[in-house]
Amino acid sequence: MHALRHLFASEAIDEGVDVYILADLLGHEDPAFTLRRYVHRGTGAVEKARKAIGRRYRAAA
Repeated sequence: MHALRHLFASEAIDEGVDVYILADLLGHEDPAFTLRRYVHRGTGAVEKARKAIGRRYRAAA
């Protein structure tokens, strides 16, 4: 069960689920705990962030 919970939380963070919402879903009082526990720098994470930021700037222009 723990591995499934960890997978769920890690995937949710990777997909951009708000950390406050995820912390509530997991029963954590402190969202910082959720971040420390489940955020991992994945392969391609920097490029994914660049693309997301680029989309925002293009949409605002």
